[in-house]
Amino acid sequence: MCREWSAVLILLLLTACAQQPHKEAEDAAKPVIKLSEDDSIKYNKALSDIKRKRYKQADAVLDKLIASYPDAAGPLANKAVIFSNKMELVKAEQYFLKALEKNDKLAQVRNNLAVVYRKKGEFGRAKEMLEAAIVSNPYYANAYYNLAILYELYLQQPEKALENYQLYLDLTKAGDKQVTKWISMLQRQIKAGRK
Repeated sequence: MCREWSAVLILLLLTACAQQPHKEAEDAAKPVIKLSEDDSIKYNKALSDIKRKRYKQADAVLDKLIASYPDAAGPLANKAVIFSNKMELVKAEQYFLKALEKNDKLAQVRNNLAVVYRKKGEFGRAKEMLEAAIVSNPYYANAYYNLAILYELYLQQPEKALENYQLYLDLTKAGDKQVTKWISMLQRQIKAGRK
């Protein structure tokens, strides 16, 4: 059964954590770096280009934004997303780490860096980064999802996988039928293993 990691496109308005609905998460965020109206339009276009896999166009805009806003994490993180999508994992890791130097509170960046580590077979580092993402923002569901997959498929720890799938479902209001099926399978597996 193929389970893809949730590598969320960093839809940050540079270093904003504004999409986090909880006060605790907002308090942890550094201030938002304001973009000019023109740069904001360009940034949103670059994000759209990344979604459409137009990496060359997005990369050019992100390079200009990095030069214009050297303290911003968002353009660095999104450049890392491009490298990750192109399987240029060393460069992806470098840019995610640079983004974390600018703002170490970004759970999304830590989550995506964990995906890079997982792709490189560095499961211990992936686990550490996902745990750090959860510390940065305990309401960030994707980190629990990816940690559950890591525990289940790579670390062979079904009890911990089950716990993190449950936490993921608790945080997602719409539910996830596939994850619910995985939970049922894990519960049966754990029960059978105890006999």
